[in-house]
Amino acid sequence: MGPFARLVVAALAVFCLLLRPTAALAADWRDVTDDRLLNADRDAANWLMYNRTYSGWRYSPLDQVTTANVKKLVPKFIFAGGTVGDQQTTPVVNDGVMFTTSTALAFNRVHALNAVTGEPLWRHERRIPEDVGALVRVIPHNRGVALHKDRVVFGTLDAHLVALEAKTGKPVWDTTIADYADGYFVSQAPFVVKSKVIVGIAGPGEMGPRGFVEAFDAETGKSLWRWYSIPAAGEPGSETWAADTWKIGGGAVWHAGTYDPATNLLYFGTGNPAPWIADMRRGDNLYTMSAVALDLDTGKLKWYHQYLANEPWDFDTVAEHHVIDVVRNGQTHKALVQANKLGYVYTLDRVTGKFLSAAPFIKSLTWGGPDPVTGKGIENPGLRPTMGGPPVEVCPSLLGGTGWQPKVFNPKTAYLYIPSNEFCMKYAYVSDLTYKKGQLFTGVTTEHFSKNEQAGVLRAFDVNQNKIVWEWSNRTPLISHTLTTAGDLVFQGTAEGKVVAVNAKDGQELWSFNLGTPQSGGIISYAVDGKQYIAVAAGGTLRSQVWFGKEPKWSAALKTNFSDVVVVFGLSE
Repeated sequence: MGPFARLVVAALAVFCLLLRPTAALAADWRDVTDDRLLNADRDAANWLMYNRTYSGWRYSPLDQVTTANVKKLVPKFIFAGGTVGDQQTTPVVNDGVMFTTSTALAFNRVHALNAVTGEPLWRHERRIPEDVGALVRVIPHNRGVALHKDRVVFGTLDAHLVALEAKTGKPVWDTTIADYADGYFVSQAPFVVKSKVIVGIAGPGEMGPRGFVEAFDAETGKSLWRWYSIPAAGEPGSETWAADTWKIGGGAVWHAGTYDPATNLLYFGTGNPAPWIADMRRGDNLYTMSAVALDLDTGKLKWYHQYLANEPWDFDTVAEHHVIDVVRNGQTHKALVQANKLGYVYTLDRVTGKFLSAAPFIKSLTWGGPDPVTGKGIENPGLRPTMGGPPVEVCPSLLGGTGWQPKVFNPKTAYLYIPSNEFCMKYAYVSDLTYKKGQLFTGVTTEHFSKNEQAGVLRAFDVNQNKIVWEWSNRTPLISHTLTTAGDLVFQGTAEGKVVAVNAKDGQELWSFNLGTPQSGGIISYAVDGKQYIAVAAGGTLRSQVWFGKEPKWSAALKTNFSDVVVVFGLSE
């Protein structure tokens, strides 16, 4: 019996366990306090939040698995969540208990597992109304949970925020964030800072209504403040919207934010304006396509930097902003670093928002680039579609030089590891578009293609030298996750269904494993009883066949299953 066949048998066994009565968690549960979250970087054994730390690095200080022994990694267990499709969860781990999610159009699920054996401890399932918005029907995914004290908090496809008892999975509170009939839903994993649950809303960039970030009391679920990514009439920035276009201007906040305790600021990337047809919303369209800094206590906007005004190609800049102190010409800058769809690594001052630099990390760049002084996007002429006109060819594709998939930073190398893509698109505006509540409000047609045989490229970017130092190439675009560790390793998933480990210093491939399903969720590392584990969430995305199906060089590689699994690896005994 081959390794994948053994995994399938194990998956079936674990899935059958889900049918048994749920088991209670051990009585020695340790609460995930505000202090533990603030100092998560010192807790090497656990992965307590989506990005592991507030800085957004996704760096594990565990070093038991190294470049010398990574070839000894073997599967320890496989857990099947019981769904098929677009799984983008990142598991979190607290003292040997793993919490993960799985999602389908009909439900949100949260699972608690023994992080050593994979034994299911409990499962919570929330049914989703059948009349959710059109975008949810296309991308019904969830990126994970937040932990606080003895609670597990997650967002839902019908725009609720729910807290569960960590020991039992029983509901504690359930808060309605927004009306799902407007197209709102939650896909990102919330995170908790100073007993506030912080979450951004999904949907607006494709559905129309205004995006926002909201803070909730972690004990009660009560809303504390809300910041809209698009200002209402009369508010600062509203002058950048023509007439009443701000009312249906989009600006989703898809991705989990980061936080700097020294400034007490939350950092988020905001999405593209709606509709995608730029001529229908003339003006700069603030605060879409921006880095924004929000005061944690009040939600007030402290500063912003707009990457591209009146954006016309769905190049939403929602990726995480890494909190990094960078050294340039002997001077240390308290910086934010974001690699985004536009194909550049941007460095900003995290205290003031001042633009410091931008450097390209992909070669397939035709749309234009940032002004070297201000950082504002300057478009190359002739690449904007016209209403009802022929398609234009522009690079990168709307999936971006890099997309929602997290980038990771290793403080030992000072490298930011970027799962990037070298591909383009044919992009056209439809001739007519009218806003209808709950319906897609995009107005484009698109087709992806690549001029390169190896479309996916993992690149190491030196944040101090401001340049690429090595790359590892892959046949299909990298729409999967990445992890870096103190063992001088970078783990990377692929749409073909592999997870690979490369040397963090030079990109040399050292190990790989075929998961049997596209790798689409988080890759994390944790330790229990002194043993290090690597967990890989996978399970499709069915959308990859839509995105890449017309490209012959990718079609054969994407003929895989789309099962929802978490595979956990450890060193062989």
